[in-house]
Amino acid sequence: MTQTQISARYVSQGLILMMLLLFLSLPAAASDVRKPVVQAQSIEDPSNQGLAGFYESLTRASQGEWVSRISHYGDSHAAADILTGALRRQLQLTFGDAGIGFVIPGQPWLGYSRSGVTSQISAGWRIEGLSQSSIALDDRLGIAGVSLSTLSPGEWITLSAPGSYFDIYALKQPGGGSITVLLDGIERKRNVSLSSRSIEPIRLEIVSIVDEVHALEIRTTSSGRSKIFGIAIEHNSPGLVYDVFGINGARASRPLQWNWRLFARDLEERSPDLIIVAYGSNEVTDADLDIDAYQANFRLLLNRFQKAVPHASILVIGPPDRAVRTSQGWKTANRMSALVDAQRRAAFAAGAAFYDLFNAMGGSGSIQRWAYQFPPLAQQDRVHLTFSGYRLVAEWLYAALMTGYLRSDFTSGTTRWNNK
Repeated sequence: MTQTQISARYVSQGLILMMLLLFLSLPAAASDVRKPVVQAQSIEDPSNQGLAGFYESLTRASQGEWVSRISHYGDSHAAADILTGALRRQLQLTFGDAGIGFVIPGQPWLGYSRSGVTSQISAGWRIEGLSQSSIALDDRLGIAGVSLSTLSPGEWITLSAPGSYFDIYALKQPGGGSITVLLDGIERKRNVSLSSRSIEPIRLEIVSIVDEVHALEIRTTSSGRSKIFGIAIEHNSPGLVYDVFGINGARASRPLQWNWRLFARDLEERSPDLIIVAYGSNEVTDADLDIDAYQANFRLLLNRFQKAVPHASILVIGPPDRAVRTSQGWKTANRMSALVDAQRRAAFAAGAAFYDLFNAMGGSGSIQRWAYQFPPLAQQDRVHLTFSGYRLVAEWLYAALMTGYLRSDFTSGTTRWNNK
């Protein structure tokens, strides 16, 4: 390491430390008064290597050498991008804003949004992958576990967002249709065939030398199945990108039902430095939940992520507390602690790191206390948090990640950007 690199490393470390101290010293926002008093929760990483690769990517991003990418898989706690959006903003403020990240066009479900993006789709598109039954019919769902599909020509997708790179993830298959792509009204890809003898993912790169708000349009131009997985939007600059792949009602078993060959190809193409896995709130109340089988399947899921992107770090975030209504009132789900422990064991067996959100909230009964906070930090269903609750969790996660990062032995790495 040269003297210049050493100096840059310690300047970067000092700036990060200053930002973290400033962040932690800020007074609570008006909407977050009377926060629950709980013990600070650190990220558990017995090997001290679970997040090493991610921490190294953050250093390179802070030095203007890299795009550090996060792929977050989970359930409804991530689906609305409230918690993840708050965490994304803080991480990008610290390490640089490299773009909006992966977007599913239109509004695949009520509440889906990405800050800075407006998007619409025509009526002929069908959204696939939102239910277990739909996966049984078609498991070719791509990196987000959701796809848009149509058989008709003349259908369209429009999207407006700031960026320089617009990567369209789609599928080539027998009997596929064709699409034309326009940027700011100018054709960039004309009649691209989505037909092939085999089923293969495809990525269409649309690049603008001007990094500003652009209007992207996709049009189907022939009969045949056109399947679009989504669009990854990035700036032409180093920093951090945070992709969110949360689906309402999803369980940890959901990704195992996707066509993993196609999924792994797209995930490898996206090349995240950190994969976050956050499930548990839905399956914890399943009557047929077998904890031993759950742990085995959870480890299988982590191993598949590792095989798809060997260089990526993995962080498992345990579920928040969940309560069910009983004759004695609201009680924490009976197997919540057992499920959290199963996730922890699976994470450690796979060499991943673990964050215990259930314990950070205060353990059993905490969701009830959060619901009675003023203003409330949990919703009345005793499953989901409020905006203030999710923002508080984002603060905890940011602090835990930065604490681990500052304690790590991070290095400068090779001078190049992780751009596609």
